[in-house]
Amino acid sequence: MSDFILNLPKVELHMHIEGSMMPKMLLQLAEKNKIELPFKTLDDVLDAYKFKDLSQFVDLYIQGTEVIQTAEDFYTLTMAYLHKCKAQNIMHAEVFCDIRTYTDRGLPAEMVLDGIEAGFKTAEQELGISGGMIPTFIRHLGADKAAEDWQFYKKHTDRFLAVGLAAVEVGFPASMFKDVFAEVRAVGLPVVAHAGEEGTPEYIWSAINDIHVDRIDHGIRSLEDQKLVEYLQHSQIPLTVCPCSNVSLHVFEHMNQHVITKMLDLGLNVTINSDDPAHFGAYLQENMEQVQSECGVTDKQLIRMTHNAIGASFASDERKKELFERLKRYERKYINNERN
Repeated sequence: MSDFILNLPKVELHMHIEGSMMPKMLLQLAEKNKIELPFKTLDDVLDAYKFKDLSQFVDLYIQGTEVIQTAEDFYTLTMAYLHKCKAQNIMHAEVFCDIRTYTDRGLPAEMVLDGIEAGFKTAEQELGISGGMIPTFIRHLGADKAAEDWQFYKKHTDRFLAVGLAAVEVGFPASMFKDVFAEVRAVGLPVVAHAGEEGTPEYIWSAINDIHVDRIDHGIRSLEDQKLVEYLQHSQIPLTVCPCSNVSLHVFEHMNQHVITKMLDLGLNVTINSDDPAHFGAYLQENMEQVQSECGVTDKQLIRMTHNAIGASFASDERKKELFERLKRYERKYINNERN
């Protein structure tokens, strides 16, 4: 383990809260809420977390959402993730959530916001971690469902950081959600969208031109379009890249094939994140270690991506200043140590 990475003050911008559910918690919440799972033992769950393809991953993810039944469950899950953040020196975290997964089962939408919000309030007071949630529309359910969800979200805009677009990308471009995101923009909320992971660069263009994103989640396929690369170089729209996720879902077969170093060399505004860390076996620290050992990412590039992440975050200006100063002190100490 790299001491440099361990001690580096970090920021995470792309993490789905259910994707942080470790096997033990899956069993605990299932028992608490009397939910039957197709697993007998912890070893069975651990084996399931070694999924072979996207279909198995989706099945596992859905099983994780099914054991969450109350705001207390969301609080427990959020606190477990934020304690992991504390252990990995993550100072600010922004997590994705949605209500549709739960309201379609007859559960109250409020429980999602209540539980996650309570977790971040506790973490700020007890762990010194800032951040919050970004509710998303589930794109493969279509624009009508997104519009329905917005009717709830717009009553709670003071409780979250931005609104996003997530889930199945191909066949569901951001253009389908142009109207609802116009309403999101009208109330002054930032917009983010998953684009350019499984989808071609056209999906990134749609996120930019049709819903006017402040951040692009993934964006790794931008390199297939030179005009898009030039646009991203000029605009510096942040890209929340998730290397271990990309390998686990076979966007790249091996980490040494990942394009993160090319993206950095081209001057794109890259940040590094974990996506679904429990499922992919890699939280933010492990993602950093993997790209360093397999892709040749340097310590200075890790500092650069952290700097990018602070700037791309939806933290307050005061908190950003504090995080920038902390990173600068760490960089100064690192450079001084390197020269000695």
